[in-house]
Amino acid sequence: MDNALIYVAVIAAILVLAIFLPRWVRRSTDAAGGREGRRYATTRLTGILDELDTTLVLHAPEATAREVVDGVVLQQPRKFTRLGGGGYGIRFIEPDDAIVRLVDDERGTRLEVERVREHLGVPNTSEFWADLRSGVSAAAHARGIDVSPGRPTQHRRDEATGTWMPV
Repeated sequence: MDNALIYVAVIAAILVLAIFLPRWVRRSTDAAGGREGRRYATTRLTGILDELDTTLVLHAPEATAREVVDGVVLQQPRKFTRLGGGGYGIRFIEPDDAIVRLVDDERGTRLEVERVREHLGVPNTSEFWADLRSGVSAAAHARGIDVSPGRPTQHRRDEATGTWMPV
C-alpha cells in the first residue's frame, strides 16, 4: 500500500511539473530575450547617435561650402536631395528623413544634422550621413579647401513625433 502511494505522488508531481514547467521556461526565456533585445537596441542607438552627432567644418565661406555640398548631393540623387530653404535631405524612405544644414562656424562653415526621423524604432540615416561627410570632405580637398571635424552636436528624441533634434 505504501508503494502505491509513492507512485501516485510521483505521478502527481510529474503532472504538476508538466503543467507549470513550460510556462516558467517560456516566461524566463521571454524576459531574458527582452533584456538582451533592449541592451542591443541601446548599444546600436548609441552608435547611431554618435555618428549623427558628428559634424564637418569646411574652412571656406558658406557660398563656397554650398557649391561643394551641392556637387556631392547632385552626384547621388537616390541618397541625397537639395531641399528648399538651403537644407539637404538624406533619404532612407522619404527624401527628408534627415535634414542637414550648413551653419556658420568660427573656422568657416559647419555641415551638421538638423533633424532625423526614425523608422523601425531607430534613426536609419547614419550610414548615409557618413557617406555625405566623406564625399564632401573629398570634394573639398580636391578644390583645395581644408576640412576638419566640427564640434559634435547632441540629439534628443521628440516622443510625440519620433524625430531626433539637436539639444
